[in-house]
Amino acid sequence: MENVNVGIIGLGAIAETSHILHLNDSENVTIAAVADLDFNKAKEIAEKYQILHFFQEAEEMFKQVAIDAVIICTPNQTHIPIATLAAQKGIHVFMEKPIGTDLQDVNDYLELAKAKDVLTMVGMTHRFRRDTGILKEYAEQQAFGDVYYAKAKLFRRRGTPKGWFTNKALAGGGAMMDIGVHALDLAWWLMGNPQVQSITGKTLNGLGNYQTKYTSSWESKNKKLNAEHVFDVEDFSSAWIRFKNGSVLSLEIAWAVNGEQDGNIDIELFGNKGGATLSPLTIFKEENGLLSKTNPLYEDSIPFKAEIEHFIECVRTNTTPLIDGNDGYEVLKMIHGIYDSSDQNKEVIFD
Repeated sequence: MENVNVGIIGLGAIAETSHILHLNDSENVTIAAVADLDFNKAKEIAEKYQILHFFQEAEEMFKQVAIDAVIICTPNQTHIPIATLAAQKGIHVFMEKPIGTDLQDVNDYLELAKAKDVLTMVGMTHRFRRDTGILKEYAEQQAFGDVYYAKAKLFRRRGTPKGWFTNKALAGGGAMMDIGVHALDLAWWLMGNPQVQSITGKTLNGLGNYQTKYTSSWESKNKKLNAEHVFDVEDFSSAWIRFKNGSVLSLEIAWAVNGEQDGNIDIELFGNKGGATLSPLTIFKEENGLLSKTNPLYEDSIPFKAEIEHFIECVRTNTTPLIDGNDGYEVLKMIHGIYDSSDQNKEVIFD
């Protein structure tokens, strides 16, 4: 495929500041259409970026415009319904994280996508960072040997988003579903995507809808989706995840906490031949009988740009994406395991 006609559904902040920006910079790409429940917003974006077609409904876009691939930037609960409409038309799918909210719905979609030969990619942007790519190369070259333990943490002091993110019916969960999905996916990927064996998790609403002075947080542009300011999700989550290969992952996530804030996702890997930390990237190994600590030097990349270019290249060459639908399903399965363990107050065992 020489040129890829792309449709974008959901025109919030990430669509305009990331996807549209980098699609316009990419070769062999045409943004053929956009859609948003706010029709005036769709029209405004189309006119601003000289996009020929704009719609209120995804289904109308798929009916009226020849689309090769779609980028879905809508609330979590709507990802799979829209992706299913696209797959039925043979349209390749990129969706922002998480892949969805219901495991059975995701499984049904993946079976349809396979039958229709449709590619699925989930927006796990941190896999496309330069430092995580370097760390993945070390891991794949067995620089750390067998990684038996990993820690992943992402704490915000006062960073609870406003809008539909705190509405379980739309988001499927809170901090774990929003930012925890990134930390979990990244650590799991760096560990080599081991199969989950059991999970002990705890989620709670610790600070809730706080009124702390002189603080600000990100807010959804779509005011209609959470006009009642619903807040029925967790803002803190922790988990102990055992994998079938014997390794363990400790995970800590918070939108808001009375403590220090992490500048980025903190990850530590411990293996029998070496170890590493992320943020900053540091490698620990024995050399000549001495323990060494090194900090690789590199130039930063633009993860969102690399992610978009990767998806377009996968569509053009019919290549499986770095983070495909099956990976998205496995990560969602672990998130559900964390919620289930917390609700049941016990360890959850997987077959």
